[in-house]
Amino acid sequence: MKQFFVGVGAIIEKDGKVLVLKRSPEKDFGANVWEVVTGRVEAEEDPKQTLLREVKEEVNLSVEIVTPIDTGFFYRGGKDYPMIFIVFWCRYLEGEVKLSWEHSEYKWLTLKKAIDDKRFSPFIERFKIIQKLKQYLPKDFKYA
Repeated sequence: MKQFFVGVGAIIEKDGKVLVLKRSPEKDFGANVWEVVTGRVEAEEDPKQTLLREVKEEVNLSVEIVTPIDTGFFYRGGKDYPMIFIVFWCRYLEGEVKLSWEHSEYKWLTLKKAIDDKRFSPFIERFKIIQKLKQYLPKDFKYA
């Protein structure tokens, strides 16, 4: 059986804006690409725990998970690194953004601007999902 990896992504929303990050030029995969907080699930770690840990490590924020919004599959840097991922919509709770070495820049963008900007193409459909969910869910909705 071939080994695979599990990753998570956090689309963090604060005051109607989402956090996007530019990967550091030193990164081994996707250098200088815009993304959201991402990370790999470690052994014996729940994906939700991974998400909260990665958000703290990469941007120094505390968030709450609203709900998982998507899953997917890709090869990270080649066929030897298959990855399944779960993307979560998160609500900002507290903290000031402090970037780790993994990112060189960040922006808070409205969902509309994030959706219209092609630099965020891997996440545009997920931003649209959040935009649609916000039309129907109560503001304080939280996945159990």
